[in-house]
Amino acid sequence: MATGKRFPTTRELAERTPPDRDRVVDLVRAVALALVITGHSVMALVIFKPSGAELSNTLAQTPALQPITWVLQIMPLFFAAGAWVNSLSYGRATSYSEWLSVRVRRLLRPVLGYVAFWLLISPVLLAWNTNVALPLLRISTQLLWFLGAYLLVTALTPVLRRGAARPAFATAGWLAAVAVVDLIRLSGGPAGVGLLNFVFGWALAGQTGLWLFDASRRPSRRTALQIAGGAFTANVLMVALGPWPRSMVGLPGERISNMAPPSLVLGLHAITLAALVAASYAQLERLASATRIWLPTVAINAAAMTIYLWHLVALIVALLIVNLAGLDLVGYSTSGWVGPRLLFWSSFALLTLILVRTFRPLEHAKLPWWDAAASFSPTRTWTYRWRSAVSVGGVLLTAIALLALSVTGLVGFPFNSSVSYAGFSFTPGLAIGVAAIGLVLIRIAAVGNPTPDGRRL
Repeated sequence: MATGKRFPTTRELAERTPPDRDRVVDLVRAVALALVITGHSVMALVIFKPSGAELSNTLAQTPALQPITWVLQIMPLFFAAGAWVNSLSYGRATSYSEWLSVRVRRLLRPVLGYVAFWLLISPVLLAWNTNVALPLLRISTQLLWFLGAYLLVTALTPVLRRGAARPAFATAGWLAAVAVVDLIRLSGGPAGVGLLNFVFGWALAGQTGLWLFDASRRPSRRTALQIAGGAFTANVLMVALGPWPRSMVGLPGERISNMAPPSLVLGLHAITLAALVAASYAQLERLASATRIWLPTVAINAAAMTIYLWHLVALIVALLIVNLAGLDLVGYSTSGWVGPRLLFWSSFALLTLILVRTFRPLEHAKLPWWDAAASFSPTRTWTYRWRSAVSVGGVLLTAIALLALSVTGLVGFPFNSSVSYAGFSFTPGLAIGVAAIGLVLIRIAAVGNPTPDGRRL
């Protein structure tokens, strides 16, 4: 959004919708994001003690609620819709490096501001109350895992497009790769091998999007229901027989997580969700054509990254409000949870709305350096291969850094706190340092390419 220009209203954006646009893609993304936020508000639980705050999870406190994650775990559809949009965009690109540069810089634009916010506010929170702020800072960057995984899937778009020619074979291939990694994890193999499923598992979810949203490859309603039934039945048996947990999100103390990294169970869940959407595509098209549905769909999609990132800030502040009111978000199995939860949900909704309205313009505004015209030129021949290599290298480093930062949080920034995950040790300073290198490489690879707004550098 250019400086000085008014951001279009939701109705104006809706009226600009091309008549041939597949609205189901946008509807799926909007519903997926809404369910993700709903799930976070249900699972959020911080126990405030005299010694400080203690992070927990409603699903861990009340295991009987864990089956609802089979409904709330909708992120595979977000990857499916994103992969389809990326595929369409890539099909119109003149080169891979040019396309990747534009897509990645547009995606990361709101992330830069979000991380900068936490770097600035963290010292203030620590000065206010260290015992309370430290645990909350651990989750401040937790949602960045999605950006890390999505960057990897975006870089794989040419591979997904080639696989789309034989969708069943390609999907089965990614599923088999996830299964092999799971077997290695469960058999006591190197913990680091499991990290491969951040690629295989989410690439599988993306691959489903290339047959779900393609009218020429979408299975019939009957076939889609058979696929969904088969994948769901297999999942139920796997969870019942073990060792996979029944929760579709990671919980403390589990031997293996279905979510981080994605497991075979989540892979089958991705196929189930895609097949169910395929089976109900005609109904979803009619639903998305209704103005009362299309307006909120447009509103959510116009600020999707802002909503995704900043709702976590609203969630943290809402938790503090509940604590300041002298209440606790006790488990759902007890009798005193209604009042605190209503206060939390109302505060969370209001704060999310305020933050989104405040920061949505930044999602579309140009950033200095990131979007500015290049002030230098490469000293060597800038061939297609070199540009692609630098671009992919930058995306890979940035993705790894975001995944690491989602684990470390900002506790002890930059190097005073080390977190071990899958056999590796990370610090927030190291993660941000690697991200900085990746961002510089992405920016260098953009020289001579269009900006995210279409202007050539």
